[in-house]
Amino acid sequence: MKNKIKLLTSALFLGLMLQSCSSESEEALVNASELEQELALENDGVLKVESATYVFKKTGETAKFLENDRDFHFKFLNELSYQFSETDKHAIEGLTITNPETEEYLVFSNFEELKSGFFKFDLEFSTGQTLSSVLYKPGKANTSSNKWHGDPMLEEPSNVIGAMIELSQQESVRQCRAASQVCSNTNGVPTVALTNGKGWFTQIEACALECHD
Repeated sequence: MKNKIKLLTSALFLGLMLQSCSSESEEALVNASELEQELALENDGVLKVESATYVFKKTGETAKFLENDRDFHFKFLNELSYQFSETDKHAIEGLTITNPETEEYLVFSNFEELKSGFFKFDLEFSTGQTLSSVLYKPGKANTSSNKWHGDPMLEEPSNVIGAMIELSQQESVRQCRAASQVCSNTNGVPTVALTNGKGWFTQIEACALECHD
């Protein structure tokens, strides 16, 4: 009889523990910031530049956050041209990605692999702009234990290039987002669809605003 009481008490205690843990998890999810909620989803990589975080979504869009708050989503309707030599492809220092149409380029240097799974590096634009301590974490599908040897440093640099174009042309993109507040006010998520010219850092040729749930 005592054993039955002990088993019943243990089961009841375990049930209460599991319910408590479940409630805490749900509460933590509800209280999580927009950025934390987005990062909890599967993605194709994360890029952190100063106060901005770019999350490359499985849908092909990029979700941009400022601090912990969602700014907007964007995507490029045209394919972004880029190339890098087989030698540079595996470089740790001086990895250069070039626009074959215009000879614009991005130079990656000072690579450091962090315990968090992020790579830290510096970036130099052909425009002369420089960024220090940029953080990039590839998506799970692109994660490799052989990153420094057999595999390229950046599996799919077009996402990174897209983020750098948005970063360098924020004023043009801001004008495209004139109606985004209307979308946000109806609890929608605005996506700016961009069409870039041949140049990466010159001019956005066209844009359109999409509003979705």
